[in-house]
Amino acid sequence: MKVRWLGNSCVEIFGEEHIVIDPNYVVEPEKGIDYVLVTHEHDDHFDLEKFKALDAKQLVAPEFVLEQYGLEGIRAEAGKEINGIKILESWCWGSKESYSYFYNGVLHPGDSAKFPDAGGIKLVFTACFPDYYDDYVNEFLRLKPELVVPFHYSEKKRSNAEGLKDRLDKEGINCRIVEVGEEIEV
Repeated sequence: MKVRWLGNSCVEIFGEEHIVIDPNYVVEPEKGIDYVLVTHEHDDHFDLEKFKALDAKQLVAPEFVLEQYGLEGIRAEAGKEINGIKILESWCWGSKESYSYFYNGVLHPGDSAKFPDAGGIKLVFTACFPDYYDDYVNEFLRLKPELVVPFHYSEKKRSNAEGLKDRLDKEGINCRIVEVGEEIEV
């Protein structure tokens, strides 16, 4: 399975399903998307015009997002599973409703600093806000993911990702900084 970070918190997954999570991308995803998943309503996670340009087969989003934009789709609910995509709890600051997604070992928690329990995490994406470094470290010590990849930062704030990587390295947690558009084999 391949995974690409497309900028902001947008991730593209190539597995049995072709998935894009949080469609506010810098690098365009490939065509033929089966599912677009939305963690929460903040505009750095969901851009309506970019979403429409994807022409995806199915949208899964919080009810608030579906209603706010008048969109048809599957309402996200913690505990629901759709074709191997598990919808889990999330705690995104200032959002009305948020969810994490777990698919074939890949966990996308939006920009939460608290992560849901999900066994067998091969790759977890994480925001890298310096105020929450301690929370990220504690969560990854608990979850024991094979690889952590910081995202949700601009090139001007790359030092946030580098700072988190330094902290995780000191704890023996495997962390890798990737470039926008770079593929990761999982």
